[in-house]
Amino acid sequence: MAIGPWVRSLLGPYERNISEFYRAFFVDIKAFVKQTKQWVDAKNILELGCGEGACTELLVLAYPNSNIRAIDITPKIGKMYSADPSRVIFKQQTIQDFVSQGGANSVDLLILCDVIHHIPRNNHIEFLSEAKKAIKPEGYLVLKDWEYTKTPIHLLNYLADRYITGDRVQHRTNNEFRELLKMVFGNDSIKAETRIGPWSNNITFLVQV
Repeated sequence: MAIGPWVRSLLGPYERNISEFYRAFFVDIKAFVKQTKQWVDAKNILELGCGEGACTELLVLAYPNSNIRAIDITPKIGKMYSADPSRVIFKQQTIQDFVSQGGANSVDLLILCDVIHHIPRNNHIEFLSEAKKAIKPEGYLVLKDWEYTKTPIHLLNYLADRYITGDRVQHRTNNEFRELLKMVFGNDSIKAETRIGPWSNNITFLVQV
């Protein structure tokens, strides 16, 4: 059972600030977006699994001349987004719908930030294969996720994710992520890899289609 919606309903006007504080304890989203921009200066961007728009807002600032689309299956899509509404198109849909409705081979850069571990492990290959269809030839995927480790901070992150979102989160090790990406995108597809603060569990891959 997810307690997140109930807790957030109690926060009132402080919801955004407290949500940002909670997120920042686990990951520096600004550093992630900065790293993404250093890797790829894309014109057409898709953020897959954008949630309430926290990362989307930073992408809009980092890519002032880009076309940005953001999709998710949550009905609260873009709820926390407060930047220029004309700069991004939010749409509640799956990646399969995005691809089938004209989105195939349409983006230079696809971003997945803390999405994979919310998807059942058995569906990871299918999900990434569908995401691949949206990316232009020679285009890029930037995938950021939380790495499984036998550490106290991983346990804390797991418990927070599990009981705040209610999802049965399933994390992978660094090597498992690398093998997964090679399986879907090819053995030479990983062009760069780094870690984002404040915890080394935040692994980020640059993948070329």
